[in-house]
Amino acid sequence: MENPGTPLPEVTTKKRSAANTPASDLDIKDLAQTIASSWKLNPALTLVWTDATTFDNTALLFGNSLGQRMVTGGGRAVVTNDLKNLDATINKHVDYLKDYLKEKYGKENYASHFQQFGIVLKGTTYTFPADRNKRNEALKQTLLALQATHLQDRTYGLVFWQQLSEQYDAALNLSISTDGSVAGLVKTKNEHKQHIVKTLNALIHILKGNYPDTYPNVMREWGFQKEKY
Repeated sequence: MENPGTPLPEVTTKKRSAANTPASDLDIKDLAQTIASSWKLNPALTLVWTDATTFDNTALLFGNSLGQRMVTGGGRAVVTNDLKNLDATINKHVDYLKDYLKEKYGKENYASHFQQFGIVLKGTTYTFPADRNKRNEALKQTLLALQATHLQDRTYGLVFWQQLSEQYDAALNLSISTDGSVAGLVKTKNEHKQHIVKTLNALIHILKGNYPDTYPNVMREWGFQKEKY
């Protein structure tokens, strides 16, 4: 039986040491630019596969690609909001189309014309497709259907849906283009980041090897300050 007077063994947890290189892109950008300046002031320290000038250029390219990524990605939020507002307008006004059809063809027959307008059944409600690519095509289909059913001159007729269709098509195409641009910028940014992190880690090993007794201070002088990230 365990003696209640016996103290339990002390549980110790290993303290996590800070990394020599940061994780965030912004911190890596700042560190890379600082180290690039330090390396150019210490040309005696070399790497076989790269040099201070190349690293300085990569740090600059990384900063530029990161900035472009942030600006372009920020623009995507605006486009997303535009599409959200257009979707709300479409969802609100599709009922007018259904009312026009009901008035023209009667309660028993009006629903049979929904497909002609690109209107589909979602759950228990007839509306435009939720998928934005399909919705975009349905809006174009609606323009033709309004003319075919001679409803183009109604209050929410051809003029209204033509303008809405054009706005939706433009916003959707912009969102697709923006997504493609962001993907390309992310790829470029990550390629530069990979080279930077590899170089930073190599420089850390060189500093430790050349200054075995004082490398913590030397690393801080170069700009490797763990407490900042």
